[in-house]
Amino acid sequence: MKTLRISAFVAGLLALLAADTTLTATARAEGGTPQAEVSVLGGIQALNKNDTALPDQFINVPATAALTYHLNQIWAVEGEFTWMIPVKTSVDLGAGGTQDRKTPDLLAYQASLLAKLPVSGTPWTPYVAAGLGAATFLSNTDADRFPQLAKSQTAFAINFGAGTTYGVGSHWAVRADYRELAAFPSKDTAGLSSSNKADPIWMERGTIGLAYRF
Repeated sequence: MKTLRISAFVAGLLALLAADTTLTATARAEGGTPQAEVSVLGGIQALNKNDTALPDQFINVPATAALTYHLNQIWAVEGEFTWMIPVKTSVDLGAGGTQDRKTPDLLAYQASLLAKLPVSGTPWTPYVAAGLGAATFLSNTDADRFPQLAKSQTAFAINFGAGTTYGVGSHWAVRADYRELAAFPSKDTAGLSSSNKADPIWMERGTIGLAYRF
């Protein structure tokens, strides 16, 4: 499953890049105008169980801010910052039984390429996205945290997904976004590895919010 997810990310990113010439030419013919856009979103995020860091699934609440630059009617680039606010959840700790725990606070910073698929004659603009960046698990040794980290740990991360905007005026839009994120801690990362091994940490995030284009 992990291999399939990584393969899907790579294939999707290559497909986006391979389509660039044709789609950009089409967008120029349609007279696309570069514009900047700021989005603020919130929702829910799941951190999936793995063998070296998380013994069960955890839930966080993401608060996301994104700055998007529309190159034309098809292509956009985006920088995104997310603070994942942990929520205490009943989790299975194996030999420790079921207990209420939450992850450390988590920060993610991603740069992504978006391919937009505007629906002619409607306010809808679906898109697909893929990108990369980093994720930081902030230090926290409180008794209700899992894992407990004496030092903040940063790992390489990727994202891919899809979403849509619905224009409600010349500047405003409602935006919904779904992303699959994966962080790849090194094999010796304290708290996120075990026995000289570190599995990727896969996360699913669904958010909704507002976007303002200027």
